[in-house]
Amino acid sequence: MTYKTKGFKRAFSLILAVTILVAAGSVLYRQQITQWLEQDARNFLVTEGAETTTDISHVFGIQLQILTAIAVSLENQDLSNKSGLLAYLHQQNQRNSFQLTGFQFPNGQTLLSDGKTTRNLLSATDVESAYEHSHFISAPRAGLAEEEQVIILGVPVLKNRKQLGIVFAVEPIKTYEEVLGDSSLGEKGLALVINKQGDVLIAYPRPIASNIFDIAESSLFDAGKSAGQIRHDMNENVSGVSGYTYNKIHRFSSYFPLGYNDWYVMSILPTESVVAKAEHLVKMSLFLCLSVIIALVILLLFILYLQHQSAKALFHTAFVDPLTGKDNLNAFQLKFLAAVQKFKQEQRACAMVLININSFKAVNNIYGFEQGDKVLQQVGKELQTGITENELFCRGGGDVFFFLMECPSREELGRRIDALTVRAGQLCHVGKEYLPLSFTCGIYVIDEDVPFYMMMDRANLAWASAKAQAGSKVYAFYDREYLRRIVTEKRIESSMEQALKDKEFKVYLQPKYDFKTGRLVSAEALVRWQHPEQGVIPPDWFIPVFEKNGFVLKLDMYILEEVAGLLQRRREANLPVVPIGVNFSRLHLDDPDFIDMLLQVMEKHNLPHNLVEVELTESMVMDDVMRMTRVLDELHIAGFSVAMDDFGAGYSSLNVLKYLDFDCVKLDKEFLAKGEGNPRMRQIISGLVKMIKEVGSHIVAEGVETKEQAEFLRSIGCDTAQGYLYSRPLPMDDFEQKLDEDARIAAEEEPPFTF
Repeated sequence: MTYKTKGFKRAFSLILAVTILVAAGSVLYRQQITQWLEQDARNFLVTEGAETTTDISHVFGIQLQILTAIAVSLENQDLSNKSGLLAYLHQQNQRNSFQLTGFQFPNGQTLLSDGKTTRNLLSATDVESAYEHSHFISAPRAGLAEEEQVIILGVPVLKNRKQLGIVFAVEPIKTYEEVLGDSSLGEKGLALVINKQGDVLIAYPRPIASNIFDIAESSLFDAGKSAGQIRHDMNENVSGVSGYTYNKIHRFSSYFPLGYNDWYVMSILPTESVVAKAEHLVKMSLFLCLSVIIALVILLLFILYLQHQSAKALFHTAFVDPLTGKDNLNAFQLKFLAAVQKFKQEQRACAMVLININSFKAVNNIYGFEQGDKVLQQVGKELQTGITENELFCRGGGDVFFFLMECPSREELGRRIDALTVRAGQLCHVGKEYLPLSFTCGIYVIDEDVPFYMMMDRANLAWASAKAQAGSKVYAFYDREYLRRIVTEKRIESSMEQALKDKEFKVYLQPKYDFKTGRLVSAEALVRWQHPEQGVIPPDWFIPVFEKNGFVLKLDMYILEEVAGLLQRRREANLPVVPIGVNFSRLHLDDPDFIDMLLQVMEKHNLPHNLVEVELTESMVMDDVMRMTRVLDELHIAGFSVAMDDFGAGYSSLNVLKYLDFDCVKLDKEFLAKGEGNPRMRQIISGLVKMIKEVGSHIVAEGVETKEQAEFLRSIGCDTAQGYLYSRPLPMDDFEQKLDEDARIAAEEEPPFTF
């Protein structure tokens, strides 16, 4: 009896201790779960807010692009023909599914696509905004039928800088409410478009009449945020996320600048669901613990059984891909070393192959993740049929597949992968719809004993190389040269800031000579990197890296400062000067302060603006002709001469030159090289020169290296020559000597040298 009593006491004490531990653990568990869920809710809200902002900004962008295209087409139409204009507006309105499309003349007369006419449908503010910003988007206002709210978007129609009017579209506000409704905030969430004053412009799923800042002032914010901070963020055009309590309900809100007007997209999500989930999890945990305490002995036996089953499940989770039912990356890695060793013993070469489905995200976006998983299953099944007994296959995660394959030769393996990917891409279906897929592959031929992860990295580097070769083969082999380029890029990036501080970037000047007089009339500024250890690094090595990381913006302004300093010194010393061209990256075109910075440098050095020629490459021009038109106008207003560099290197259109008023067009040296010895090409170059001169642009021929080229270019009317025949790029001191020498010869009136 005593033994039983002691045993009961021990059991009771054990159960009591377990109960206390469970209760304490439940409290901590609830706190931790609540924190995790709240953080998940914040992350979810930020993601949804960003996606909603992107979606509605995309809608506005597409609508403005359509109106811009209509505006361009109207430039050359007879706008005095009202009936013809009405017919055109009606046609465009039907094609683009606007509620209404219209055109307002400068005198206020307004034509609508439904055949009606009115006056001053667009306010003076709308008109002013359209001409100032090249477009406008109105706040919600009453529609023509008065019973619904609409938003009006407009784009100016200009011809030779003359204001012909404004083409506009009227869209019901429900169009944008539907875009807000695409978010995943649920019934209790709220998506808004507001202005920086906090006024609600668009709301979904329910209207809200209150000013956001009025609500914020009455709310209690979590630590780190306040109504004033949110107002400051919006004034600074930055995004943010905050938690606050209003009307005894805690909520999370995120806000992102829309990119149009001063509007923001705000997403609001109550956290009551998070608390409810936490409470539910805690209750379930307590119930489970109580069940464990009540049936401890039975559950212990059952746990042993579960451990056995769990081991199976863990093995399946750890080593089996849930979609393909075959090996996952863990199993692939475990089998990899032995498989490679077997290939070596049989003296057969092998390779690690990475295959990735191109643009697979679009499949998920269009058909949904469930259908996307089915596509992955089909692809995995088909790819697996292409391996032999000793080879390995796995899905590495997402839309990435790994292979260990025999490699008799690179050519044979390449053909095999081509056939495999073509077959896999042609056999995929979503329902009854055929879905063609394409692939990009990276191949590392295993030629040394390195860790598994390094082999994966090398296959991935090969994949990145293949991805960069758009339009070429579907696969690429790992190349140590590619790795060397990456390492070189990283070294360049790690030392570029210090190099700029230490003035390791040296400006070289390549003279330009007048074809008629043979005199030095201008120059182009080029850059070389004088590295203290590696010597002179050519720009082809570092400029592409700087273009990718944005450092080229600093480098361009540094070159401009050096050129301006040289010109200032010579002018103050009463020495001869010539205009110098400075190349600027396309990244400057996205900087609204670009022209102001140019002016600041010129004013700092007290230089006439025509002494610096702004050189923009042809590819920059063709990227965005409308934006380039505005930039050219602003540069000309500021007094700068502007040259199109590398003309003929890409897909230039002479038609663009009639819209873009370039002072100078520079024929690309490669374009010239193609014409040497080719009569047909020489005729094309001659015709180009003639047409370019007809639009009033000065012509510079780059890369002139032979007397024959110079004679040909002079004969067809080129104005200026630049190339090794005349002079290589020179350090600043050498250039100054050449400039002084040319001025001395001119003063002595000696005949100029010509070729």
